Amino acid sequence: KPPSRPTLSKYYDMDVIPDDPGAKLAKPKTFDVEPFRSTIVRILEANSGKSFCMSSVYDVLEEKFIENGDYEKLPGNQQTLRNYIHYLEDSGQINREPEHRRIYDYVFDTPPGEQMLIDFGEQTLSKTKSIHFICLLLRYSRFLCVYAQDHKYNSEEACKAIYHSFCRLGGRPKELVIDQDAVFVASETYGEVIKTRTFEDFCTEQDLRLWICNKADPESKGPIENSVGFVKKNFFSARKVTCIDDVWRSLPGWLERKNQRIHRSTLRVP
Repeated sequence: KPPSRPTLSKYYDMDVIPDDPGAKLAKPKTFDVEPFRSTIVRILEANSGKSFCMSSVYDVLEEKFIENGDYEKLPGNQQTLRNYIHYLEDSGQINREPEHRRIYDYVFDTPPGEQMLIDFGEQTLSKTKSIHFICLLLRYSRFLCVYAQDHKYNSEEACKAIYHSFCRLGGRPKELVIDQDAVFVASETYGEVIKTRTFEDFCTEQDLRLWICNKADPESKGPIENSVGFVKKNFFSARKVTCIDDVWRSLPGWLERKNQRIHRSTLRVP
């Protein structure tokens, strides 16, 4: 990052270059005074190895020093505290244990038409009204199909939605990627999955293979999870939806426009 104009002017007017320019130009850390420093270090060391929000540290400081009446206000805001915590970590003044995060393997894209991912979503309109929708996404091309109704999907309705997506595509994929939703899976015992009667008959009729993801593991089917969130943010957020008729009027046109745009993941038109 290039230096700012005041920094250039300051060095231009100097007769001698300072021995440690960084130390002379660095601003004093507002939280690097007692009792704030020791309290912050103690909080960070107590939560070593955990994933926590840095704004919660600011809240603890407010509770400890402001509400007790020791200080009128903290010396800085949340962003100042966040920068100070990064400074403590980078300078080695605190040693936080590394977080044990999940290690992801690269998932190779399947051939065109090989896999379709399926998931359900719900958009709440009021205390008594909700819109339930099903998303169907082709993994390779990211072509998206969405169908909605005003009640939860059962096995028969889900199979009809899947069949309608096949008609929309003019063909059917070889494999469906689903989670252990009660609409598709009746039970699972020691890795043996028992499908619902309607869904099993549908898979047999259409000659479909299944890839069933682990239970309570949404990250195993990230693309379709992102698609559900995309429908909620891009379709529902800016529209005033009062009933299912509003969705049925707007959803087909919205889908047509979105499937004609360049997808951010593939950089191609689905």
